[in-house]
Amino acid sequence: MPRARSWLVLVAVLAFTALIVGLPAGQAPLWDPNEARYMLLARDILEHGRWLVPDLRGEPYVNKPQLFYWSVAAASLPGGEVTEWTAALPAVLSSVATVAAVFAIGVRAWGLAAGTIAALALASTLGFFAVGHHGQSDVMLTAWTWWALYGLIVARRAGFTAVPLAGFYAGVAAAIMSKGPMGLIGLGAGVAAIATTDGWAGTRRLRPWLGLGVLAVLLLPWYGTYLTAHASAFVGDTVVGHYGSWVFRRGLLTRLESLWLVVYALPWTIFVIGAIAWRQRAPDAERRLVAVWTLAIWALIGLSGIHRARYLFPIYPGLALLAGECLARAGQQGGARELRAAAYAFAALAAAAAALGLSPLARQIDGEGRPWVPDTAGELGLTAALLVVTAVLAVGAARRAAFVATGLIVALGVGAVLIVEGVRYPARFARDFDVRPIAAAARALTPAGVAVPVHPDGWLTYDFYLRRPVAELDRPAVERLLAGEPRGSLIVMRKTWSELQPKAHPSWRVVTAHSVASREIVVLGGGGA
Repeated sequence: MPRARSWLVLVAVLAFTALIVGLPAGQAPLWDPNEARYMLLARDILEHGRWLVPDLRGEPYVNKPQLFYWSVAAASLPGGEVTEWTAALPAVLSSVATVAAVFAIGVRAWGLAAGTIAALALASTLGFFAVGHHGQSDVMLTAWTWWALYGLIVARRAGFTAVPLAGFYAGVAAAIMSKGPMGLIGLGAGVAAIATTDGWAGTRRLRPWLGLGVLAVLLLPWYGTYLTAHASAFVGDTVVGHYGSWVFRRGLLTRLESLWLVVYALPWTIFVIGAIAWRQRAPDAERRLVAVWTLAIWALIGLSGIHRARYLFPIYPGLALLAGECLARAGQQGGARELRAAAYAFAALAAAAAALGLSPLARQIDGEGRPWVPDTAGELGLTAALLVVTAVLAVGAARRAAFVATGLIVALGVGAVLIVEGVRYPARFARDFDVRPIAAAARALTPAGVAVPVHPDGWLTYDFYLRRPVAELDRPAVERLLAGEPRGSLIVMRKTWSELQPKAHPSWRVVTAHSVASREIVVLGGGGA
């Protein structure tokens, strides 16, 4: 019965996660060029069969290993076409797999209640929702990294036997195959966690020769193929140039940008603070292992010279585990005061968020943050009501010392808000960031196989929707092109066209115009008005 109950709870948690990350997946138009990159690589695989080294803009792509865009291609095989949904599907499945890993770790370390709350906490973390439904390799890397930790925990309990330890290294290898050297964060975190928990002598039990063998075999499709077919580009441009810049670019202060994690991981960072305050009174070896693993990953990501919000994605599961364990166990081990304080702080935050959403200040949010703000009275009222009800119920449960219920209430309440947001925000995103009208107009003027000139730069997003090569032109090249009669199309900003129109050939016209990211983009050609 306990095992059957665990499976039923796991199914319910994963269904809840799939609802949160699955509803918005593939519903908004493509905008991020990093997502477009994987979609274009998958398209090249489907159209030309180049599974090992596909082309991107006519050049072999060796900057990243193949696993993620293989998964996009595989998801697109049944329909024969890469779409927004098939590109997002591997990330959605990876998000669900990450929540499953957190559940498995939490149950094995501290029991069913801790695993359940930790898994639900991860599913209802703001940053997890914001990234988890997009076609980004960071999501797959995270899933493999945390399953690697599960393998390490099993191996440690079994005396570091070969099979579970090989599972740990296999998880690290799959993380590397998902995004390259960033996947090594699991290896570094594993060494740090074992050294802190069992002493440096314990790291010898990790069997480094076993790990080297597993990594060498599983990474062979990546480094073996790239070194064999494109050694110069792979070593010089990718390993030294691309990966080197990831570590050494920019100054020391910019590396503190990873502290934004405290905001992105809301609302659960509030309960993690409570866990930190309580943990000294109730030491636990596996909590220490999870905490050190999480801090090591955070430190390694923070050391990079380039920061984007999605890079922090691998840290969220650790914070969810610490929050889940605290809510499940601290009440019986002297931590009731900290948990009540955390519940009150959450209630204050939820009330403030509801008030902000209903106030005019929310309408001042601009840029890529604007589509996330509800813009109808019904959605605003529903979101505010959910937040207030969740806050009231959470405080009530905490006052009764029902801290497991407190965690469930917060997770389900915030998750309900995210479900509403997942249904509504894609349409708002399309309103502000849709390049499809621009691409359709330029495609109609340009024969297949002919490049579409773009100035000043053309994101890979255009390549995907144009289904034509893209040629990025500088200002003099655009002036020369406009001096002659139109032959095809040209994509520029309205401001640029206004500046160059007096010198352009009189037959150039604006075929269509569309606002994208608060900038008006025009397609020029020989027709239109």
